[in-house]
Amino acid sequence: MTVYGYARTDSAQIDDQAADLYASGCTTVFSDFRISRDDPGPGWRELVATVQEGDTVRVTHWSRLTRSADTAQFIRATLADLGVQVEALES
Repeated sequence: MTVYGYARTDSAQIDDQAADLYASGCTTVFSDFRISRDDPGPGWRELVATVQEGDTVRVTHWSRLTRSADTAQFIRATLADLGVQVEALES
């Protein structure tokens, strides 16, 4: 079981998120520098192609990931369908 990170933002905070995720024990952090209402980008697609059932994906905080409830639900549902646990460092 591997712990991956996923960072997504439209600001310079992407490096801060990645640093926090690595510090929490993530072996690899995938990221997308995108407008928060956009669909997930190439980092998301790479993450989904990499994770396996039983892995964990961490994000720093759901509000940093997206401002769209539909996108947040899509991310959670996709990972759940793959048998991947999702954790946020901050609630």
